[in-house]
Amino acid sequence: MDRRAIARGQFHQVDCAVRKDGRSPAGQFLDALKNGVWDQTEESDPLDEQISDYHWFLNAIRHWANTGEPVYRDAVKALEDGVWEFRHGDKRLTFFDTDGRGGYTAKLPIRRYADAEAPDSEHWQIPYFDHLIRIGHAFTKVSQKTLKQDLSESQEVREEDLAHDRQTQADVDR
Repeated sequence: MDRRAIARGQFHQVDCAVRKDGRSPAGQFLDALKNGVWDQTEESDPLDEQISDYHWFLNAIRHWANTGEPVYRDAVKALEDGVWEFRHGDKRLTFFDTDGRGGYTAKLPIRRYADAEAPDSEHWQIPYFDHLIRIGHAFTKVSQKTLKQDLSESQEVREEDLAHDRQTQADVDR
């Protein structure tokens, strides 16, 4: 199965994560936004604001790929166990990094300036990520804290994507 590419930049290559059934939640999210039909519960006309949101997410992802930094301070936030999110309005799109062979080391936010990997950056709390970034689970933020169901789903998408990479690597090694 082919992995959908989103951006190739100086710092990162950003692709959609894949589930074990072949679906790509991030790709489905971006396509729905592009068509103005994300998270609609009833038949209605496409929402123009979502089309603008689609362009915001593409720009934010491309900026991350080229600079390794968010487009602005609160555009990216750590969630749990090395899963992060792009944040725009009430929409969230999770991401994580990988070695591309199914390996993963959780990148956690840096809490002390003395530990910063990029102390000259205004975003010094963000650690360096591996070259390969995968965007995964998308959700609408409905409360102050991210719902446990969305945290769990973001972890499941990551695990299934990494398992896909391990299987692909095993096939290559044979």
